[in-house]
Amino acid sequence: MARIRDGDWWLVDHDFQLGRTVWARTNGDGSTTYRTDYNVEKTLEINAKQKTLAENNWKGDYHHVASIPLNVFHDQLAEASRQRDDKYLSKWLNDSDNAAWRTKEGRV
Repeated sequence: MARIRDGDWWLVDHDFQLGRTVWARTNGDGSTTYRTDYNVEKTLEINAKQKTLAENNWKGDYHHVASIPLNVFHDQLAEASRQRDDKYLSKWLNDSDNAAWRTKEGRV
């Protein structure tokens, strides 16, 4: 059976429900590198819609402020979360570079 390829990468797994695709490639030293891609377009669309529907006030106990894909969380927020570094998490969420992941306007 022929492998599905993207250049040097070959398809290992695809999960339609999660929008996750796992690729692999063989390196010159014989080792294998794996890459996981996530389709985040749907998340970005939902976040934008939720942001337009969210109330402007911050009263109450619960506010859904962001929806962040697992790979972004793992790469940029997991360690701060493990350390309970709320200051870093708030700074990251309030950074305009990360606005696409927000579902509510304002500052955290």
